[in-house]
Amino acid sequence: MDEIDFEDLVKALKNIVEIYGDQINPYALSLCMKLSEAYVRLVEAKTCNEDEDADTGLTADGLMSAIRKVLNSISGKFPDLYPQLEGVLERALYTTLS
Repeated sequence: MDEIDFEDLVKALKNIVEIYGDQINPYALSLCMKLSEAYVRLVEAKTCNEDEDADTGLTADGLMSAIRKVLNSISGKFPDLYPQLEGVLERALYTTLS
């Protein structure tokens, strides 16, 4: 994931989640973890370097959108995943709100 352009990755993940949404639950936690880590890294790098282009912001938005798609695909179906996902997404949510 770290070796691929985020924009291409987000597009591919959105398509995968849309097509295989009902079967994504075994991968939801690890997907959200990786997407969240990438989002935090990107936002923190953008904050440190104010000269980042608008594409960086769009990519960060795309990463959060991919997380949202994963969460929507498991919404109401796998409540046992929610506490784990809360821990995984806490930093990304804090970064977004601050």
